[in-house]
Amino acid sequence: MKQAIGLGVGIAIGVAGGVMFSNSLAPEQGSIEERLEMKERELIKAEGRIRVLVADGARERKRGVKDGVREIMYRIRSGEDVSLDDVFLTMKPWMREMAPLFERMRQVNEDEYADEMAGRWASEYHLTGAEKGRLREWFKEQSKKKANAFVDVVESNQSGFVDFVRATEYDWRDAEGAEDLMEEMLDGQELEKFKDERLTERYENVQDESYRNLNRLDEIVELDSEQHAKAFGIMMRGSEDYREGMNFDGMDAGTGKLDRQSRNAAIESILRPEQREQLETYRAEEKAEAERNMAKMGLSLPRDWEVLEGDQF
Repeated sequence: MKQAIGLGVGIAIGVAGGVMFSNSLAPEQGSIEERLEMKERELIKAEGRIRVLVADGARERKRGVKDGVREIMYRIRSGEDVSLDDVFLTMKPWMREMAPLFERMRQVNEDEYADEMAGRWASEYHLTGAEKGRLREWFKEQSKKKANAFVDVVESNQSGFVDFVRATEYDWRDAEGAEDLMEEMLDGQELEKFKDERLTERYENVQDESYRNLNRLDEIVELDSEQHAKAFGIMMRGSEDYREGMNFDGMDAGTGKLDRQSRNAAIESILRPEQREQLETYRAEEKAEAERNMAKMGLSLPRDWEVLEGDQF
């Protein structure tokens, strides 16, 4: 029995030694063993790189807002280009942590606004208590949608400063859903009164914005009388409050609503070459001025900065 055990141990040691010896030899060139060995080495290297990336990611997640601020300040002092996008990115972790507080502040403000609007319209159009409650809930629901858009921007790793600004803009002049709800609850003279007043308010907003933009454009390129009339129609169709079906003088070229890009293209189409050059010069000067103002603080403009210009040229 002891001899058998000894023999088995000897065989096992011999086999192990043979395997280790064979593994120490380079595999035959072009063989399957060589290809497997190369793949194994590549796998080991890849695993090493993955461990490094994971470690870097963990360290990055541990970095606080203070670390980001220090880095921003160091880059500014070093004369590097730092934009508002960089600043916003640095503040995102803090904003995510403070989200519950922001939500409470938003809810208080929007609840007050919902009470104000529901109370005003309920008084003006003699709504019942139940109807006033429905209207209030509609405004609160709209504020929740805006809050969700804000959270999406803060949580996204791709969002920039302009996205943040747009997510925090509140403009209740165009309460399309509220108008629909009010028309469900009103009838007779109250309904006609509501429609007329809302339509009048919309017309006034369109005209005020159009005149303001037309005067600004006229100061830049000095429009002639024909261009003035055409530009006014374009300005109205590009107004935020404009809706198809509205009738204004000077809209012979069409009545379809224009977004900002289409409006600017339509304006350029009615300008003479020297006027287009003047407009481009104005745009370049406006951007240069904005860049200079940012530079005073050691910052540069965020991407998509032009979007914040709104109705500007």
